[in-house]
Amino acid sequence: MAESKSAFKSFKKIRKGLAIFKNGHSKFWTLRLWDPLAKRYVQRSTKETVQLEAHKVAVEFADNYKSAGHPLHAAKKATSFEHYAKQLITIQTLKGGKWSGGDAKLLNRSGDGLISYFGKWDVSKINTGSVRDYLLSLDVNRNKPLAESTKAKHTIIIRKVLTLAVEDGVLNVLPVMPKQKTVDTPRVAFTDDEFERLMRAGDECVQRGDVVRGVQIRNHHLRMFRFVVYSFLRPTERELFGLKHKDIQVKGDPAHLEMNVRGGKTGKRTSVTMPIAVPLYQGMSNPFDKNGPDKNAYVWMPEYENRTTAINTARRIFNHILEAAGLKDDDHKLSPYSLRHYALQKRYRDSKGKVDIYILAENAGTSVDQLERFYLKTMGITPDVIRTLQTRGD
Repeated sequence: MAESKSAFKSFKKIRKGLAIFKNGHSKFWTLRLWDPLAKRYVQRSTKETVQLEAHKVAVEFADNYKSAGHPLHAAKKATSFEHYAKQLITIQTLKGGKWSGGDAKLLNRSGDGLISYFGKWDVSKINTGSVRDYLLSLDVNRNKPLAESTKAKHTIIIRKVLTLAVEDGVLNVLPVMPKQKTVDTPRVAFTDDEFERLMRAGDECVQRGDVVRGVQIRNHHLRMFRFVVYSFLRPTERELFGLKHKDIQVKGDPAHLEMNVRGGKTGKRTSVTMPIAVPLYQGMSNPFDKNGPDKNAYVWMPEYENRTTAINTARRIFNHILEAAGLKDDDHKLSPYSLRHYALQKRYRDSKGKVDIYILAENAGTSVDQLERFYLKTMGITPDVIRTLQTRGD
């Protein structure tokens, strides 16, 4: 029978399954670690009388602890899944742009995260079957199974971690990842009529002086929503809301803005806009300011240094205008991201299919595959498409 906490002279919990305590028999702190494989507590003297030092010893012991005789655990930490998982986090964080907080959460989530499950495993012991077992375990404590697309994200992260082990020569070859059935669910895009209604409603909101959560809707916000359509930027922290004046150059022949997108979803890129984006951008500048705007200031909603706050505020304003336009529909959910989808569809339609799809994809920071599967998939039939289908040969 386990000794109760009340029997300890001092008991300090460090994290789930790990604590240090003192009893009346020793001047040293003792660590207590729960071994989930052996289903028992492991106790060791820290040989420390100072609580802070005992805390450090306990954490180090827990991080390096290997359940006795477990055949899947790494003999040394340098060959463990956790070692390479943390290495991946460091590498991707330094790179920026391609790494999302959601990916890091898949690794670090307590309970059923990748490190929690595979952390102590030797990377050479991870195979297709063990990955499949992990994916099945994700559904055990849920009312309904995880979406296949979410499970696919887990396998992508596992593959990235194990790739580092291959590069180090610890692993000879990557195991085959179990395939997940995925169904593409493209976001809803605006139609020409819906976008016009949104802009008209926005103008009316500005004229009335509508206020959303203490923020008055201004022309600045409407220009920002229009700018997405003519710049193809994602309305995210690293693209639209990360854009600073120093990242933009006004160019001619034909008129356009050249933007340095520093942390897009697909990494750093140079992107160009449609001509109308030039007056949208220049319209915010003070014509009497000879020095121009502060180069280090954000272009859109610069009053918010915290860009998450800027994004949340913009979304609330967008939803207010959307409702004013009568475009709120649970079966046709339009969002700020719908503006980007509309932008790419509009560009393809307006070109009558002549725009180079490879150049369009590269400029928008996506791939031809993604463009076809998500952005252009929901595009309606155009007169040009009908004429092409009905064309007769000479």
